[in-house]
Amino acid sequence: MYIVKNLKDYNLSHKQRIFAGYLKDNVDSFVCYEKVTNRGAMRRYFAPDNQFIEYSTAIAEPAELLARAIVS
Repeated sequence: MYIVKNLKDYNLSHKQRIFAGYLKDNVDSFVCYEKVTNRGAMRRYFAPDNQFIEYSTAIAEPAELLARAIVS
């Protein structure tokens, strides 16, 4: 797994924008990749923000369930 970093996503200072202009003229892409080495950090990053458990009382075929209940 890789982390993709894009220079355009950063809030750059004036000096950094000048350097980005230089890169734009001399390099094909503003994107770099970095291999993920800390898998635990990635698990925390992709983990949900909360631990809500959602319940539903919906059923796929309510008419069929009702028919079974009447026959029983």
